[in-house]
Amino acid sequence: MSQYTLTSAQLIPLLALLVNLLMLGNMLHRASHALHRAFLAVLLGNSLWLATDVLSLMARDPGRQWFWGLVQFLGILTIPVGWLTLVERHLRPLPEPVPLRRMLALLAVPLLTLALIWTNDLHQWVWRYPPSGVPTWATVERTPLYWLSIVGYANALLLWGALNLWPAWRAARGAERGQSTVLLLAVLVPSLANTAFLLGVPVLPGGASPAPVAFALCLVPVAWGMVRYGLLRVAPLAHRQVVEQLADAVFVLDARGRIVEVNGRAARLAGRPAPALRGVPVRAVFQSWPQMAEDQPVEWRPGGEVWELRLSTVRNARGSALGQAVVARDVTARAQEHARVQRLANEDTLTGLGNRRAFETDLARETARARRHDLSLGVAMLDLDGLKAANDRHGHAYGDALLAAFGRALPAAFRPEDRAYRLGGDEFALLLAHSATDGAPAVQERVAHIVQEVRAQGFADLSASLGVAYFPRDGTSEALVALADQRMYAQKAQRREAQGTGSR
Repeated sequence: MSQYTLTSAQLIPLLALLVNLLMLGNMLHRASHALHRAFLAVLLGNSLWLATDVLSLMARDPGRQWFWGLVQFLGILTIPVGWLTLVERHLRPLPEPVPLRRMLALLAVPLLTLALIWTNDLHQWVWRYPPSGVPTWATVERTPLYWLSIVGYANALLLWGALNLWPAWRAARGAERGQSTVLLLAVLVPSLANTAFLLGVPVLPGGASPAPVAFALCLVPVAWGMVRYGLLRVAPLAHRQVVEQLADAVFVLDARGRIVEVNGRAARLAGRPAPALRGVPVRAVFQSWPQMAEDQPVEWRPGGEVWELRLSTVRNARGSALGQAVVARDVTARAQEHARVQRLANEDTLTGLGNRRAFETDLARETARARRHDLSLGVAMLDLDGLKAANDRHGHAYGDALLAAFGRALPAAFRPEDRAYRLGGDEFALLLAHSATDGAPAVQERVAHIVQEVRAQGFADLSASLGVAYFPRDGTSEALVALADQRMYAQKAQRREAQGTGSR
């Protein structure tokens, strides 16, 4: 006579075992990632629990029923550890793999409990046997150690994981909340079924344990999501959108802005190897990481470099957002060239001062600012007298050297907030920020000092004429320049008259 008999009571756990084994086979080739390894541990533990439960129900001999019942605890005690690890890998991908010391700490109670279960004949600390006959689950007396080390510890780990998931579920939106919901249901439903079973409620026919069946059913959406939609992991989807060997830096982020994956260029930019970056918020790596919008390039300047960032959303096959892929391109050379072109467009090449274009732009801006904040603004126009004659006598190289010397000395004699310009030829200008309207004599004194300084450098025939006008007393923009020019030419005329000559 067969020692095992299959009845309709075993069909439900058998079907659950088949589903569990199919998930297990589908996930085996994905065991390279810590998250998938944790899920495999849950599937392995549940497969063992289902298989031994079925064998215990099929066995006709009480001794075999008891034996397979004991083997069940290999699965019962490892599932909570695997599930807690799965939750932690989902919430905190680093460190990877799980540190050995932590794993041993989580497994310490299950391993000790298994040792006590298999030696219970010697001490009967886990349950006490009946006075005679083969023990059965209906006749043994469960001790406080059983409730503490098996029921209590397992449920404590499940509760711990659920409590860790709860804040993440509340803060999440969209696809990420769906992921957390699936994980919460995967432990809540089996726990409720097992509680009812322990309280004597007949959940399944034939005395089958409902917890592993519920686990198998609730893990199906988790496994399906991992395989089909990249559930709990963004990187597989993102790798279909980017090429690992791109010269650009590529960052794959989850919905919370944590780094899921990087390519080699991104790792070099961060100054850390890729494994050390996974799970770390990108803003913890780069303090200056900017806010970005979909497909809108953003300029980013970490250190002395200039990068152009472009963000795209990583979605699953259903269109739900799982995270972001950010491509960073080094545009330092392009930015430097642009800055050089802008500088040349606004800078006098001989003196390095702003040119007429820069003067007109700054004048309009500073006048508007002075008006807005009720400030004064001085405009000074300068003309170097006798430059043409100096060029004729000493050559244009001498004249250029004189202009360059005056251009260097002019901004050095004034405040940092004042700006100096060469408008062309022998014409210079100053913008004097929030300057006192009676400050023209002081400006004249500084220009006279500059003239003496440049003369000491070998340009003995240098002299300069100056005119100053102030906003708002003397007008705005063009009116200021016209009045300052008028006063400058008046001073030039006075100097000519004093020298007794009518030539410029």
